[in-house]
Amino acid sequence: MKKLNDNKLEQFVRENAEGFNSLDPPLMAWEAIEKELPVAKQFHAHRIWPYAWKAAAAILIFASAWMLNDYRDYKKSNRSEPSSSLTTSPELNELSDAEAYYTSQISNKQAELAAYSKLHPEIIEDLKKEFIEMDKNKAELKKDLAESNADEKVIEAIILSYRVKIEILDQMLGELRKSTEGSASQKQVETNL
Repeated sequence: MKKLNDNKLEQFVRENAEGFNSLDPPLMAWEAIEKELPVAKQFHAHRIWPYAWKAAAAILIFASAWMLNDYRDYKKSNRSEPSSSLTTSPELNELSDAEAYYTSQISNKQAELAAYSKLHPEIIEDLKKEFIEMDKNKAELKKDLAESNADEKVIEAIILSYRVKIEILDQMLGELRKSTEGSASQKQVETNL
């Protein structure tokens, strides 16, 4: 039975299709429908600009502060290195001259000591360890020198460390020379016998 009703409705719609298309709704009906629709919120572009300007200003201030901070950190790191006024001071010039002299003396004595390294390797190794420790102490002194603005006591301590190294090398060379001369004279006596 339902099918029969559907067919009648369908047949009625087909027969009267032209009549349905020709009817226009009354004008007052659309006005009534529009009044009942919810009001759509209108987007106002002019209300966004004050917020956009504030956000842009905040970003600009933040970026400027960031760059200023980086610039100050860069300047601080450059100040921590010895300044040109320190490197031209007479005390530091004397220190650099003394370092050049003592370094060449130490190098010469170490080269001479290397000739004895085959005979007494344990002594040479102990000496190297001692010099590494002395170099660490000298590095700390140089750090103190940078912080103390070329204090004479720190400069004297650095020069003293070079002198102690040379004195140790001289004593070692003297002992090694004696031991090799003693063994050479002993060999000569043995060959003469």
